Amino acid sequence: MSRITKAIVWGAVIITFAIVSAMGLVENDTARTMLIILPVLAWATISGQRSCRLSLNERKENRA
Repeated sequence: MSRITKAIVWGAVIITFAIVSAMGLVENDTARTMLIILPVLAWATISGQRSCRLSLNERKENRA
């Protein structure tokens, strides 16, 4: 899946969750927390960065 497709999907999820929480179907504390966490998760999946690239390279060097 391309980055643009992932961004569109995450945007739709965040907007849908905001609408659902505005309708009162989700508790305020849960909505507030999720509306902070969802963009962070979106950034983490869209960015394409590997968080453990350095440690993987170090392991390969230690094995050789």
